[in-house]
Amino acid sequence: MMLKKLRARAAALPPPLAGFLMVILAAALFAAMHSIIRFVAVSGGIHPFEMAFFRNLFGLVVFAPFLIKHGFGIFRTQRLGLHLGRAGMNSISMLSWFTVLALMPVADATALSLIGPVFVSLLAILFLGERVGPRRWFGISLALAGGLIIIRPGFVEIGLGTWLILFSAIVVSGSKLIAKILSGTESAVTIVAMLTVLTVPITLVPTIFVWQVPTPEQLGLLLLIGILGTIGHLLFVQAYKLADISQVEPAIFTRMIWAALIGFVLFSEFPDMWTWIGGAVIVVGTTYIARREAVRGVKKDPVARTPVGD
Repeated sequence: MMLKKLRARAAALPPPLAGFLMVILAAALFAAMHSIIRFVAVSGGIHPFEMAFFRNLFGLVVFAPFLIKHGFGIFRTQRLGLHLGRAGMNSISMLSWFTVLALMPVADATALSLIGPVFVSLLAILFLGERVGPRRWFGISLALAGGLIIIRPGFVEIGLGTWLILFSAIVVSGSKLIAKILSGTESAVTIVAMLTVLTVPITLVPTIFVWQVPTPEQLGLLLLIGILGTIGHLLFVQAYKLADISQVEPAIFTRMIWAALIGFVLFSEFPDMWTWIGGAVIVVGTTYIARREAVRGVKKDPVARTPVGD
């Protein structure tokens, strides 16, 4: 119901503006979800693996009306192996990312995770044979420089959380690459539906080994995590349908702003100057990459652009 109202209001706006605003709203939902994950992990003792499972389980519950509406025909595919591979990679990325949120401030983790599109570009070069000119290489280099500003190797100790962020970003980039490949023959509905269903049993396996029965209060928070994550994901898909990537990419930076504000209120955590500078440089670099893709006429793929590791 809420998504229908949002779509109705968005229809009254110019598509680029509607897409931009949807990304800002999605960023706020993801920042709230990440902060709840950190709160439950720090105060409640629920393992990140278990939270990832419930995020997928309750996300499937929220997604169920959509699946019922389209029928089981959306699961027909000749590429089940690719769907399973994508779901597995996305699950590994999610388990790593949820672990990160238990280890370090949300805003700091969010800032470094913005480098994700760079890994998508690099993997596309390696495995899809995409041609890259000097301008696109400049954007990639700029974003990587922003990541180095945040990490500051040699000046501060690189902790487990930082390595897990980079690992998660690389793995989820592989998932997005598979989504690009699938988009050539599969509908966006099928790609999203298969991922939503398959990640539940996959994340259940590691959860069995760390299972803890959640309290009613914790269960309510886990439900909220699933709702926020699913709605945020759907908003991202809709935003990239309405507007070009280059038009909405700058709004991604608001994920860090939202995360910083919520983190300050809940945990008295606030990122330092270098994290802000590095995050801004990364967004400038990834936006430049997106603009070059638009100039080159690269096919817009809303499913591949969404943060599926969240």
